Amino acid sequence: MPKFKPYDCNQSAMIVINYEDQLQSGTFEHAIHHLIDKRIDLSAFDVHYQNDDGGRPVYE
Repeated sequence: MPKFKPYDCNQSAMIVINYEDQLQSGTFEHAIHHLIDKRIDLSAFDVHYQNDDGGRPVYE
C-alpha cells in the first residue's frame, strides 16, 4: 500500500499573477502605474540603496 502525504483542504494556495495583464487601460490603477513608471522621477530614492558592492538586489 503506498504512503500518501496527508491532504489538508484548509491550506493556502499560491497563484501566479502577472500584474501587467491585470492593469486595464483607462482605469485608475493603470493611470497610477503609468505615472510612477513613466512620468515621475524617482531617482531621489536611489541614495537610500548602497548595495553596489554586495548585498541583496532591490526592485526599482
